[in-house]
Amino acid sequence: MSYRYAGFRQCQRCGSYIPINWKHCGRCGHPAKRRSGGWGWAFFVLLVFAAFLYRAQIAQWVQGRFMIPDREDVTPGKTAGQIPAAEPFRPETPETSFRAGNNSTAEPVASSGLSPDMAGDTGLDRKTGAMTGERKEATSLTYGQKIERIHTLIREALKDAREQVSLPVLGTENDSEIIFDIIEQIVLEDPEIMFYEGCRYRSDGQLTLRYSKSRDEVLSAVQATSQRADEIIAAIIEPGMTDFEKELAIHDYIVNNCRYDIENQRKGSTPPEAYTAYGVLVNGSAVCEGYAKAMKLLLDRVNIRSLVVVGYSKGNAHAWNMVCLDGQYYHVDTTWDDPVMAGGSQVLTHVYFNLADHEIQKDHSWDKAAYPQCVDTLYNYYHYYGLTVASPDEFSGLVGAAVADGRDHLSLRILDYDTGGYDIPRLIQNTANAWGIRGLTYSVNDAYGVVDIWVR
Repeated sequence: MSYRYAGFRQCQRCGSYIPINWKHCGRCGHPAKRRSGGWGWAFFVLLVFAAFLYRAQIAQWVQGRFMIPDREDVTPGKTAGQIPAAEPFRPETPETSFRAGNNSTAEPVASSGLSPDMAGDTGLDRKTGAMTGERKEATSLTYGQKIERIHTLIREALKDAREQVSLPVLGTENDSEIIFDIIEQIVLEDPEIMFYEGCRYRSDGQLTLRYSKSRDEVLSAVQATSQRADEIIAAIIEPGMTDFEKELAIHDYIVNNCRYDIENQRKGSTPPEAYTAYGVLVNGSAVCEGYAKAMKLLLDRVNIRSLVVVGYSKGNAHAWNMVCLDGQYYHVDTTWDDPVMAGGSQVLTHVYFNLADHEIQKDHSWDKAAYPQCVDTLYNYYHYYGLTVASPDEFSGLVGAAVADGRDHLSLRILDYDTGGYDIPRLIQNTANAWGIRGLTYSVNDAYGVVDIWVR
């Protein structure tokens, strides 16, 4: 039996115990050697084997710890911003097939969303690895200056249908959300930005924009839309027109010359053009987002301030406009003023022309904190032209005057329709009897008390 003593090592030749700091055995002179590292080698081999077994998890951890993360815009659209959306934004397909403008009609509402795409460059010079000029400049900017610069860079890229943009890094915890909101705001502000579909943003400031068309197709569509807009304005706007008259002319042109793309919507195959001003002005077919953007584009041409509003109508996502006249904002919805009637025909109405908040909120909802208040009724279509009544006698008198003037159509609004107890069929029949007319037809919008009468 052998023994081990603290501070001693046993000689491998003669078995004597020598101090551990001696280099040779004092008895036989044999060189002292440390014990072999067998356990160390065994541990090393075990460690290598474990690393091999868990190599996928280790690689994932390393990537997450040291690689630059991507952030991707997967929102479908917020209000202006929210657009917009991404709509944005493209409203969801409704259960009904028609849009409700009166008792017998209902409105189709289109769907909108934003799609992600691949990320772009790293923001470093590929040859030297040095910081690019854009990022060097960004380091000296204040937060406000960075926001302004980001707006400019994104707008320029979208206008030119470019995919890659290098942005100043804001350095906040929610950079990506800020960037997405800015994009949505820009897209809703400029109807000549078309076919934007989504984006991906990286924390190093790299933004990749995605489009539903090629760059050449986008730029060609923008050019065609701009040219057509100029032609339309030249044809419908006359010298001396007031802003109200210009707005009405633009509204009526869109309703009379565009058809809601209900066929493709029913099939779930609405083309991207339908969500743009190009769809309205060039193709003559669009959905609510296209109507709203075309309205804004033409109003921009005549220097009338307007907004694209993103919200809901009768439970479905929807887009319409706010228009500013004499410092007051009004709601105008060209989509709902272009109802699809029974049998598929479409007619021009003005039910949704320049409404106040308390009026349009009967069947529209929106983020009121994100938009100006609309409280005035001066430039409402029916108020402006004196087509409002507040009693059955006024109703009969207005209809009689229209018949006497030889008019074949009259649209009027009953101000107290909800509480006045109006018997519209009886009023229509009494008027027809009084004027000896056999061919009076009518429709009623119960939400707004608007009655349309046709004399045949």
